Amino acid sequence: MPTVYVKEQGSMVQKRGERLVVTRRTETLLDIPVFQVENLIIIGNVQLTTQVLHMLMESGVDVSYFTYSGKYLGRVAAESSKNIFLRFEQYALFTDEERRLDMARIVVRNKIDNQIYLLEELAKRNTAANVRGDIAQMRKNMEKVDRVRTTNGLMGVEGICSNIYFGAFGKMLKCDFTFEGRNRRPPRDPVNVMLSLTYTFLTKSVSQALDAESFETYLGFLHGIRYGRKSLALDMVEEFRQPCGDRFVLLILNKKMIGLHDFDFPEDGSVVLNEDGFQKFCREYERWMNGRNTVSGEQSFQKRIREQASKLKKSIVNKAPYEPYNWRQRHVSGEL
Repeated sequence: MPTVYVKEQGSMVQKRGERLVVTRRTETLLDIPVFQVENLIIIGNVQLTTQVLHMLMESGVDVSYFTYSGKYLGRVAAESSKNIFLRFEQYALFTDEERRLDMARIVVRNKIDNQIYLLEELAKRNTAANVRGDIAQMRKNMEKVDRVRTTNGLMGVEGICSNIYFGAFGKMLKCDFTFEGRNRRPPRDPVNVMLSLTYTFLTKSVSQALDAESFETYLGFLHGIRYGRKSLALDMVEEFRQPCGDRFVLLILNKKMIGLHDFDFPEDGSVVLNEDGFQKFCREYERWMNGRNTVSGEQSFQKRIREQASKLKKSIVNKAPYEPYNWRQRHVSGEL
């Protein structure tokens, strides 16, 4: 059980010896040795004692906090290693406009290619799904990546391609839900709820991997600098959105693992997963992230994320090109 989710409202997480114990009133909900836990996810009104926090930090277990509706608030973690030399190299790359722009181009080009490849796979499996025009538009816009001279321009190209991609995303759904395009803050339909929650959890995983390598996660190359935003994590998330995030959403919805009864529809127009739906989501997300995801036995996505963080570190320190996670290359090379 590498990740433990606690969403029972009014529950308490305590330390008993070297064990993590979750109780609610007089009932024990979970009792597990701390060495079996890698991450603790706290959702909503759940209390932690000081003693259990000390034990978790000493054991290297991160504690992440979410609101009841699934909004990520932050995390508590043991002090990370102090690789100041990596950060020096990261700052140097950021201040070198050409190198920074090259890195941003890699991020955007790879994301668009992952989007295109997912649509191409759709076209192969479903000849009735007319996405050839969408793919052609995306390829045409992708050609602009090498000509754009600013990160803002790159974000513009990425935004255009994402709009086209999400315009076709609904054609990949084989469930009772419809999808009219991306919306958020808050998401206003079940598909967007699933996408937003998956991206939130994915960003948390990427942030942890980057922290473990001692990166300055607030310093990104495509997303730049904004107060309170972990821009480098957002950069790396881009390479996993389609292969990991979107494919998971399609799986869990198309296999009807989550249905309409798993959502609540408040009067304010938002949509949220209810208690049962969130438990299903967490269970399937952990299986997806930690299991082997293909018939040929590719490593888990959690391992892939950690590997990519390590590759990025080597790329920056050695001033070498960075190779992002590309779904097409994995497929064509036979790794999948």
